[in-house]
Amino acid sequence: MNKRTIFLLIVLLAAIGGGFAWKEYHRTTAKADELPVKETVNAQDLMTAFITDEDAATARFVGTTEQVVQVTGTISAIDPAGKLTNIVLGTDNDLAGVVCEFAAADVPADWRSGASVTIKGICTGMLIDVVLVRCTAVE
Repeated sequence: MNKRTIFLLIVLLAAIGGGFAWKEYHRTTAKADELPVKETVNAQDLMTAFITDEDAATARFVGTTEQVVQVTGTISAIDPAGKLTNIVLGTDNDLAGVVCEFAAADVPADWRSGASVTIKGICTGMLIDVVLVRCTAVE
């Protein structure tokens, strides 16, 4: 191969690598509505599963890859936190609930405490509350 061919191959490989790097740098994370629902459950059953056997519930709802859980429950609190808003679904446990993290702009304007809602989110496990991130409302 002559020097010109080698130079053109290097330029071509650099362009392909640069294009891939550009695409990956600007990639965003998928919201829950862009992924298939793995489990459908109500807030009380989700909390009970984690309290009863946290390891089994983590394997079921969190898994090894991101998976979407669809949860139905009653709003007990709405906590705005800057660009995010946490919707807390109530359970029988007064000290814990299911916290659903939304982008502030994605929370429906008509949601109020006491309303029954269905939410899709990616379960990250249990701290004190069961936490779902990148949530979306289900109409």
